[in-house]
Parts: sequence; structure tokens; C-alpha cells
Amino acid sequence: MEYDTSQLCDTYADLVDVVDPIFSNYGGRHSFGGKVVTIKCFEGTGLIKQTIKMDGKSKVLVIDGGGSTRRALIDINIAETAALNGGKGSFVMAAYVTLMLLKKSK
Repeated sequence: MEYDTSQLCDTYADLVDVVDPIFSNYGGRHSFGGKVVTIKCFEGTGLIKQTIKMDGKSKVLVIDGGGSTRRALIDINIAETAALNGGKGSFVMAAYVTLMLLKKSK
């Protein structure tokens, strides 16, 4: 499903928050949506691995990694597990690893 941000904001002005366009697209999906699940962690993947093992059907994972680029929070195994469990997409404020593999694993 394609989402038109301006139309969503017009229709649901009091209900919609829009993320600043500071993110890069590594997974190949240009549009996705669902219930937001937020994780706050800094340079550790334990909570992420625990969360992605749960039913991710129609959910969007938002990971606040504090913007750290010293340790990747998403690798190919985490991305594939999240997708297999029904996750729609993720926003990560931290480093990714093996970007070419992520792009191929859509």
C-alpha cells in the first residue's frame, strides 16, 4: 500500500506525526505502515532480537539507538527474522551492517 504523507496529514491532522526525512532506505520498500513498536537501546541488540521473535504482523519497528555509528544494530539475520515474523518495516537511528545483503533480502 502506498501512503501519501500530505493526504494523511490533511485527513488526520491531530493524529499523525511525521518523521523528519533524515533516514535512508536500505530495505527497498518506499512505503509501509502499521502499529509502531518502539525500542530504545544503545549499542546492544538483545532487546531487538527478543522483540523481533514476537509476532510482527502489521507492525513497524522503531529503534532509537541514540544515533550511534560505533555498533550496528541491524544485520541480515535480524532483518530476515523480523520479515519472517510479519514485520512491515523499521526505522533505525543507529548503524546498519551489510547494506548490500539487506537490499537483496527484501
